[in-house]
Amino acid sequence: MAAIANSTRFEISYDSAIVLIAIGRAAQTSPVSDLDPDHVDSDPWLTVAEIADELRVNPATVRLWISKGRLPAKRAGQRKLLIRRSDLDRMLEVAKGEPPARGYQPRPRDPQGRMGPPQSLSQLSTADIHGRQPSDAETQEIIEELQRAEELWQRSQEASENTPPDPGFPHRVRALATACERQAAALARAGQTEGFAWTPLPDRRYMALSHELRPGGNRPGPPGLWAEFDRAVQRLGIAMEGNLMYTVAFQYRDLAAVMHKIADVLLGETPKTRERHE
Repeated sequence: MAAIANSTRFEISYDSAIVLIAIGRAAQTSPVSDLDPDHVDSDPWLTVAEIADELRVNPATVRLWISKGRLPAKRAGQRKLLIRRSDLDRMLEVAKGEPPARGYQPRPRDPQGRMGPPQSLSQLSTADIHGRQPSDAETQEIIEELQRAEELWQRSQEASENTPPDPGFPHRVRALATACERQAAALARAGQTEGFAWTPLPDRRYMALSHELRPGGNRPGPPGLWAEFDRAVQRLGIAMEGNLMYTVAFQYRDLAAVMHKIADVLLGETPKTRERHE
């Protein structure tokens, strides 16, 4: 994308945008306890190896979920751990987070009480489409914010390109989501301002963010979340072929939220624990 400040004839190469992280519920967990061999029902028991194979993660990741209390487990002997299928499904559902709020949502305001950027297409106003008149200093500040955000995004994307899955994979996913948040804030601010516009990018609906994140690649984690990720990437590409900056921003927001969910699962975190680390 090219974010263009007409008043200063400044053009910046720009390729990403906005994120509002969906806050999920914390999983209900229980400590590891001993297995009752007499209690058998239709809810099957899974081993750590079976879960790791199904989700294409390292067994150490599954043990991390257990140690952090996100995935209840029971002992069968000295070393073997067993997990109920229902508990695994429950943890994965929590990782997906709450569905987006429906109906009218008030627009946020800054500490001075000024109206913030819209959070959905339904909140767009005529003033948003045409933009407000900035001062020269504010225009320059927005340009610099776009530049910093783009530099961070490029570094994160390059780190994820042609890299085989390894212990650093979830951290690269997290870094891309975080960089996307920075792009988000910059793009949302530019979208409110007269003189900045989105330049349509052709043939982007089938793009891949990086080689290791491509569909069909060896991506560890729940297949359902990766399917959600692929759909979000395609929706973003379609939006980038248009000319409305806010539409692109909202699609970036949804994509980054999915990326954070995937990183949460792989790192054994929740939105609340993630906030403490940031």
